Amino acid sequence: MAAGLAAALLLTAYSAAAQSQPEQEEIPNKPGFFRQLGTSLRNAGQEMVGGKQVEGRAKSAAGGGAIYAPVSGAGKIQGLFKSDNHQLAQQGKLDWPRVALTYTEWGASLPCWSVEARIWTSPSASTTETFRTCANAAMTETDDLGDVAELNTSALWKGRDALMGVQVPAGKPNTGANRSTGPNSPAQPFVINVSRPGVSDRAVDVALRVAWVSGFIQTADLHPGASGLLTPFKDSRMWIAGFKPEGNRDR
Repeated sequence: MAAGLAAALLLTAYSAAAQSQPEQEEIPNKPGFFRQLGTSLRNAGQEMVGGKQVEGRAKSAAGGGAIYAPVSGAGKIQGLFKSDNHQLAQQGKLDWPRVALTYTEWGASLPCWSVEARIWTSPSASTTETFRTCANAAMTETDDLGDVAELNTSALWKGRDALMGVQVPAGKPNTGANRSTGPNSPAQPFVINVSRPGVSDRAVDVALRVAWVSGFIQTADLHPGASGLLTPFKDSRMWIAGFKPEGNRDR
């Protein structure tokens, strides 16, 4: 009798598991790098990727301010790298354009920084422009369904890690530990020597937004390869050139 009861219980458990399995399969996979924006955020996201501007709520809806607000200059930074062969760029095989980022208004307590970008198109030709970028601005993209989605926290940290890991490939000219507005970058473009609390992290957060707006870093750079590890990001054509002392707002 005991053996019969055990068999009956086993059969009941198996039947319950079999019935619940289809329901589990119908649950959609959660996105690994994006979270879907709600209806109230869709227009704000579209504005950030170059769509129609929505008055009144574009900045507030994103939760962290505007990712790109032009101030002066040529206005070439948006989409600057998007026409490149990104696979070659990831391998460090492209030389131009190059962008040196100088922070002209900055501070650990300042949510949005002013940035001067010097864009080099050859060893002797460059233009400059100034814009504002908020360190917590949403980084959005229109997905394959036409929906606007926002990078989640995991993706943002992957983006930061990708930038912090960039080093100029061996044999390419660089300025070593010194920083300048170009045309050559320092050996570690986004690793800055700053001891003031909060400034270094915020500087990288701002640089990440500029890298996203310009197409320097893209969604493909945040996905792990076949081994489960991130593909090393080797493009050194953008870097943090420095901080203008008069722009310090933490005094």
